[in-house]
Amino acid sequence: MVIAWAKSSPAAQQSRRNLGLFAGVRCGALPRSLLAVVVTLATSTYGAAQLGMNEVHVLPRAMPGSTAATQQVLRANVDLVLVNVTVLDHAGRAVTGLEPTNFAVLDDKNPQIVRYLSNVDEPISLLVVLDASASMAAKIQEARKAFTELINTSNPQDDFGLIVVSDKPRVALHFDDSASEIQAAVDALQPDGYTALWDGLYLGIKELKNSRYQELKNSRYQRKAMVVISDGGDNHSRYTESELRSLLKEADVEVYAIGMFDRYATRLEERKGPLQLDEVTSVTGGRVFSVHDSVELFRAVTQISHELRNQYVLGYYPSNRGRDGKWRRLKVRLTGSASQASFRLYAKKGYYAPTE
Repeated sequence: MVIAWAKSSPAAQQSRRNLGLFAGVRCGALPRSLLAVVVTLATSTYGAAQLGMNEVHVLPRAMPGSTAATQQVLRANVDLVLVNVTVLDHAGRAVTGLEPTNFAVLDDKNPQIVRYLSNVDEPISLLVVLDASASMAAKIQEARKAFTELINTSNPQDDFGLIVVSDKPRVALHFDDSASEIQAAVDALQPDGYTALWDGLYLGIKELKNSRYQELKNSRYQRKAMVVISDGGDNHSRYTESELRSLLKEADVEVYAIGMFDRYATRLEERKGPLQLDEVTSVTGGRVFSVHDSVELFRAVTQISHELRNQYVLGYYPSNRGRDGKWRRLKVRLTGSASQASFRLYAKKGYYAPTE
């Protein structure tokens, strides 16, 4: 087990060096988001705390903007599976304060024991896939506002990127671009062409996984998410919806969509758009927000930012240690008193087992 500790006294640091806690990190059971789970460690008069494999470690919420929590990291040399979970009440507000005993996990129908639970507002790398095809001409100004609002309501430490979709997708903003460049690029958008939406999401996954960003000082976050802003389905992609869903199963990216749908859609792709976006986002633990005016759009953006900043991360060691590379279905539900409340829970539907 490898532990990256927060800053402490020289004596404590020497004690840890003597323990030789520097082995390799292997965490391939789940796609690579959040390979680390933050745990609270005492660093006052104690040199170093030993963490038992059978203990449950709960991380309290950190203060907004705090980076101390992200420095206190637990990594394991076993296949720790990590799952992002969103819990909302009847009014759509994030539910915090839940304990490990409030969650039940089925891995291929086999009950698992939750070993770690975190509820910290950690920074993320957030990529927006914005539809700038010709059909968005009457809605592009609202789409620009939605992008700006996403930035304004995010964690101040979040990274932002932008992919613009028309006949072909293109990377309009990199994660290291300045705020002025971001605004200029969004203001310059001119709708035109068809909608290669699935190609845009495919490019987004590649950009988020691109090692180039891991080298940038401000783009090192392992939590990754995409927000799609579009008025309908795809009509010009090389990749199919089925191929994209398969790719998303392997990727460690949570996908949300804001559907600026017409109330009375006439084109086939517009009628199919809501269902297709739902199928694409739900496999990742995200979901679709259908909006029809600026008020609903503002609410959707605010809700997505709120959910991303108030997620749980739960971890368990799967009872099936096989390394067969097969798809394993996940089901997370609430138990105890939490199951009696009118809460809604969102989590990804599965993961691929490691192969080595």
